[in-house]
Amino acid sequence: MKRFLVLILIFVITLTYANELDRLVEFTLRNNPAIKSYKNLKESYLYKEKFQLSLPNPQIGVGLTNLDTKEFLPRRENPMSGISLFISQKYILPIKREKSAGVFGQKALKVLTQEENYKKELIRRIKELYWEFSYSFEMEQIAKDMEREIKDLITITEEKYRYGKALLSDLILLRVELLKVKELLFKAQKLRETTLSMIKALAGGDPELKGDKLVMVSFPETFDPERNVKVKLIKEELKIIKREIERAEVEHYPDIFLSAGYTVRPQLPNLLTFRAALTIPLWKKKREDLLVLEKKEKYRAKLFELENEKLKVTGEFSALEASYKVTSEILKTVSREIEEKTKEIEALLIAYEYERTDIRDILRAYRILWSLEFDRAKLIKELNQIVAKAEALQ
Repeated sequence: MKRFLVLILIFVITLTYANELDRLVEFTLRNNPAIKSYKNLKESYLYKEKFQLSLPNPQIGVGLTNLDTKEFLPRRENPMSGISLFISQKYILPIKREKSAGVFGQKALKVLTQEENYKKELIRRIKELYWEFSYSFEMEQIAKDMEREIKDLITITEEKYRYGKALLSDLILLRVELLKVKELLFKAQKLRETTLSMIKALAGGDPELKGDKLVMVSFPETFDPERNVKVKLIKEELKIIKREIERAEVEHYPDIFLSAGYTVRPQLPNLLTFRAALTIPLWKKKREDLLVLEKKEKYRAKLFELENEKLKVTGEFSALEASYKVTSEILKTVSREIEEKTKEIEALLIAYEYERTDIRDILRAYRILWSLEFDRAKLIKELNQIVAKAEALQ
């Protein structure tokens, strides 16, 4: 029955922790200012996409035509001279404009993956700091337990000292040890304040965090490199390059130039002028084809980068998994040593009552126990931070 109640307590603590951590993550995703910037970045690409679909602005010009060398203005003596007003327009084929717009449309889609990547890294950092924050409470609790245990020893030793069964140096030794505990409490408080300020900076606000007993979380069971956000980013870059290749393949298509002019002459009827021109891809093999080849080589290079990134993230996940397993084994060993050392101290305290051991032996055993308890808390914190890194890879 007792064991069942302990399991329920652990479950409740874990659920409370998960809820607080989940609330912190939600708060951060809602308030972090950098996340909001991705919406603007996406909109900027969408505007550029629309811009690419439009035609360039027309040109309007004014000119003097057929001027003689004696007078640089139209005059009766030179009836062929005149003032001309003309307008011209460069017409880019719809297919070229659509392909150009497609590049920026794809870049807008890439922003979504960039935002996901930022969120993953942000959540990883928030979780790592949260476990550091929780570790500060564990440090504080261990230090308070140390303080209580030392005070108990002082009480016992003072009683023995009154009856001449303990030395003054024993009391001095215990009081010095108590001062060290005060220093540990200060370090725990400083760690908590520092970590909390870093959490607030990332969260973009002041989340309510209580902190409690440090609870170990489990390592992710599966990993698929295809779902890794950095892999997805490279895939998005491949799509953009593919769009750029499609645009480069129509670069040799002609651009059309249309213009119209109206000339006012002093003595003769006014003139209208219409012109049409287009570009001729005479140097396609030496110019436009090279642009296509450049994009294709870039695409092939990015494919190798994709394969390398898959291997990299898979290796990182495997390394984290191995580190988690090794650290878990160390944690089990430390936990066993804590149990053994606790029993040893219980025996030493009984022996001390009957003057069969020295206070220094008890204090030495306590120091080992306290060190082990700090090690256990630190190992749980490190295990949770390993899990946060592994989750960021998923």
